[in-house]
Amino acid sequence: MSGSQMMRIDMPCGVFYNLFNIILDLNGTITVDGSFVDGVVERLKEISEIMDAYVVTADTGQILDRLTDQLVEECGIKIHQLESGRGDLQKLAFLEELGRDKTVAIGNGCNDALMLREAKLGLCVIGKEGASIDALMASNAVFFNICDALDILLKPKRMIATLRK
Repeated sequence: MSGSQMMRIDMPCGVFYNLFNIILDLNGTITVDGSFVDGVVERLKEISEIMDAYVVTADTGQILDRLTDQLVEECGIKIHQLESGRGDLQKLAFLEELGRDKTVAIGNGCNDALMLREAKLGLCVIGKEGASIDALMASNAVFFNICDALDILLKPKRMIATLRK
């Protein structure tokens, strides 16, 4: 799988990001207590016009059924639901299927750490539910709010300011 659209960011330090996909964790990343974080839906719509967007979840909070229509129809997001078992390995396998070097991943939990570490760009969101140390250490950048993490993609000068060497 690979998106037909692409976000290209040419960093002044010689690093290039050619991003075709974005993988987003659901619980604690784009939602809190079962509802979307304020401002995230509008940003997801924008992101899905630039690259293929996926929500990957074990649906721990059992909210996916309630949010699927809005994610898919309004935001253009594809859903990848995990099976029971090792979510971290399943998320990594999905990342590998999309292509590590073409994908940005955003998450906050222990089960996101492998995906964050191996993605071309791994972004951790601390948010109201917190973030695991594993997710923090595996990421290229850390944000307190998902909207700020999405904005670094929508406003590339922010990425340049944060990630250039």
